[in-house]
Amino acid sequence: MKVLVFDIYGDFAHFRKFYTTSSPLSYPFPPPSTVRGIIGAILGFEREEYLEKTKDLLIGVGILSPVKKIRMGLKYINTKGRSGGFDPTLILSRKQGNSARARVRAEFVKDAKYRIYVSGEGEVFENLKRMVENHETYYTVYLGKSELLADFDYVGLYDGEYQEVSDRVDSVVPVDVVEDIFVGENQILAKELVPTLMDIDRTVRRFEEVVFNMGGGSIYGEFRNLVKVGNGEVVYLWKNRVSSPIQTST
Repeated sequence: MKVLVFDIYGDFAHFRKFYTTSSPLSYPFPPPSTVRGIIGAILGFEREEYLEKTKDLLIGVGILSPVKKIRMGLKYINTKGRSGGFDPTLILSRKQGNSARARVRAEFVKDAKYRIYVSGEGEVFENLKRMVENHETYYTVYLGKSELLADFDYVGLYDGEYQEVSDRVDSVVPVDVVEDIFVGENQILAKELVPTLMDIDRTVRRFEEVVFNMGGGSIYGEFRNLVKVGNGEVVYLWKNRVSSPIQTST
């Protein structure tokens, strides 16, 4: 198997947690479905089609910089008119009842940097490899919100092979492939429940608990069903195969 590796980074990132409303919290890293959106932006896929066109790609996510979070105030403005469509007059209107303006404090990841692993074959994978290597993108790439612009660097294209057992993992990993974790002073570990499988109509079909290193870098322990990349890193790659019921893995 071939594994494309590239880094993506920005000053700030926000990957909204599904259970937060008025005060949005952020995942420390982009979930696999968000990475597919980033790939769709690079390749020029529309919002309605990127999940379908990237469904055969395997996705992995590594954290390269320590996770630092801050909160900043945002102002939201309702621009939908009575018909439900965009009404530009509401942006300037301050009359109560016409324009709904809300101030919220949102959580952001500061100095975000991630390593993305993509495996696949065919036209979509080859086009992605070519565009990343040439630092080309069809749409602007951002980290969760359109205001949070991102840049990316090509790392390489490597051979990959499955590892039934490993004593190290260099990416975010689901808990169901963790046999044991060696707790050490260089590991600041955390766990999150993230969406990892999404249908083409953007319905989340699977949530999984994952483990990651808050300081960035590797996790040491006993793991199974990983992929060893030609650059020496060992990672977990998610599929996007949909089953009908919504699933939760813990």
